[in-house]
Amino acid sequence: MPAFNSSLFKNERKEKETQPDFTGPGQITKEDFLAIYDQVMANQYNTDDEGRIKVRVAGWKKQSKSGKAYISLSLSIDDYGVEAKPSAAPATAEGDLF
Repeated sequence: MPAFNSSLFKNERKEKETQPDFTGPGQITKEDFLAIYDQVMANQYNTDDEGRIKVRVAGWKKQSKSGKAYISLSLSIDDYGVEAKPSAAPATAEGDLF
């Protein structure tokens, strides 16, 4: 399953309450990005009551080589129980104004 991966570390530079408690890098491979795009275009996802695409978040407690504790995260499209939905039909030449 394609996923966006990230790590959260304690924000050592936090100076104000409005700044995040944790921050860190994230990455996604081009192949995973395109797979997620294809999954969305094929309507292979669940939505909330406002039509937003749901994602699943998983986290693991880890320790960096320098000894700092952090949380490793993985985010993926929530497609549990989703059956293939038909994609929107392309516009016909007659209905296309341009």
